[in-house]
Amino acid sequence: MIASTYSHFRKFSLFLVLYSVLIFLNLLYGPLVRATDSGLACPDWPFCFGKIFPDFDFNIFMEVGHRYYSGFLGIVLIAGTVWTAIVPELRKPFLGYFILGILLIASQVTLGGLTVLLSLDPATVNLHLLNAILFLLCIVTATFKARNLANSTNSNEFLTKQSLLQKDQIPLLIGVLLIFFQIILGGRVSSNYAGLACLEFPTCNGEWIPSVPEPKIQIQVQHRLGAYLVAFYILLINLYGIFKGFSQETKKYVRAAIILLLIQIGLGVVNVYMKLPKLVTAAHTGVAILLFLSMYAVWIQRASELSKSKVS
Repeated sequence: MIASTYSHFRKFSLFLVLYSVLIFLNLLYGPLVRATDSGLACPDWPFCFGKIFPDFDFNIFMEVGHRYYSGFLGIVLIAGTVWTAIVPELRKPFLGYFILGILLIASQVTLGGLTVLLSLDPATVNLHLLNAILFLLCIVTATFKARNLANSTNSNEFLTKQSLLQKDQIPLLIGVLLIFFQIILGGRVSSNYAGLACLEFPTCNGEWIPSVPEPKIQIQVQHRLGAYLVAFYILLINLYGIFKGFSQETKKYVRAAIILLLIQIGLGVVNVYMKLPKLVTAAHTGVAILLFLSMYAVWIQRASELSKSKVS
């Protein structure tokens, strides 16, 4: 790899890491807007009481601040798109990610507006969260690719479809999908205000499977059962990695997933017994996203290694 290309990849990799962090912070900001009951502090959209800069109180500051921050992320995305378009070394590997990012952030803006105009409709709120996670995933994937290309002698090699979907990669893909589905269940708990439907842990109002078919209790119990399944599966992935001889880099992401899993369980228990403290609620969402990214990293890292081994 020539020095100028290596320099481009290094700088672009740093940009993508910083941008991923900024997106992740916005994913924490959104739950704080909900936890502080600020989601409808501005009853209109895209303005707030018809103004770009309304008279602020705390709730309006939270809601409008979230909108401003999201707008800033959009500006950074456009700048990154221009960067990839004008630098030949970056255009082919990364322009597609940024075009997809523009489509995702456009849908995110639309869903944000609908969230307000539909008065926090639960389905729209969940789609808003999941779309934001997909946007983060798009940029994180580009980050993995930039880091890989910056450290690779073969600047065109990153992943192949075969390495992602070959037989012994399927258990890792299932882990990614399980955690994503669990985030959907968590979003349902939040958007339906079911966080305190069960007042103790690990049982729910004295029962493992409540006999009272109350909708909020059902939503909370489904989320808990999903969490138990995810915890069990991540531990299985750890054993699977030992059996398959994962590299040290891949094992690092597996260990990160286990640590995040333990933290997530602790935050869930604190949420129940301390009755949803705002910062803990936001942290619970944030750690869930990090857990998802960790399992995604296991899948991507091993697929990248398999791609390289086939080339060599």
